[in-house]
Amino acid sequence: MYNREVIYFLSGENWYGRALVLKALLKKVGVETIERPDTSKMEVSELYDMLQAQSLFSEKRCIVLSGLSDNKLVWEAMGNIAGTVSSDITLIIVEDKPDKRTKTYKTLQKYAETEEFPLWTPRDTPKATEWLIAAAKAQDVPLKTRDAKQVIELVGVDQARLAKALEKLRLVSELTPEAIAASIDREPSDNVFSLLETALKGDVVSVQASLVTLRQTEDAYRVFGLLSSQLLQLAALAYQKEVSPGEVAKQIGAPPFVLTKLRPFAQRLSEHEMTAMLELAAGTDMKMKSVAIDPWLLVEELLIKITRR
Repeated sequence: MYNREVIYFLSGENWYGRALVLKALLKKVGVETIERPDTSKMEVSELYDMLQAQSLFSEKRCIVLSGLSDNKLVWEAMGNIAGTVSSDITLIIVEDKPDKRTKTYKTLQKYAETEEFPLWTPRDTPKATEWLIAAAKAQDVPLKTRDAKQVIELVGVDQARLAKALEKLRLVSELTPEAIAASIDREPSDNVFSLLETALKGDVVSVQASLVTLRQTEDAYRVFGLLSSQLLQLAALAYQKEVSPGEVAKQIGAPPFVLTKLRPFAQRLSEHEMTAMLELAAGTDMKMKSVAIDPWLLVEELLIKITRR
């Protein structure tokens, strides 16, 4: 008879959170040798042979299939075999972004223990803070709530980046704000915020110097995307000067600490100036998609126009 716990289905693009659960699950299964076949080269017949073969000695097996949905024919076959997996096998299916419209996905929802791991967004800041504090406690790192908020401000809410930051903090003897800032690599969005801040102050020379540095490590399209996002956040504040950053953050799903940093600039901007900057950004976006020009030159042009608004 089918045992529901034979199959586990872990899906979602938050690979770090997914990996933590997979590690715990493999420990719970307790099988010494884990089978991890290459799903990209797998044939349908191999899938059937692998999952329906009964061991003469009732030997427990654990099979991890990662990225199976990229192999269309085998993924479709998985939908047909899910309900008949041999009871001496623990099958763990791991997927980044499976198509929820497929028969196999719907079948696994019926026959497997499922858990989804979506990427955390700014709306998940409280969840990320809670996780970071708990993870720090488990590693004997005396991280306070204010420290966790500072870490998230520096690296964002990506769980893998938070884990990496925590590894660095384990080496810090005293967790002061200065020590935390010195130990952790800044999130690209933080660097872009500093760039926008410099432009809003009208400092053309510093803007150009910062761009020289960013060119070495960042992608121009990514920088422009982050810059556009921050301009929209600035606009939300500039058009609602009487509303608190916290309330605006709830409206647009942005981190409150980012809007708090932007608010002084928003307070000094007129709606006309803000609209003009948004139009400049829209024009840059159009050029990036239609004109064969170095995108860094377009980013620089936009920022210089903001400094001279």
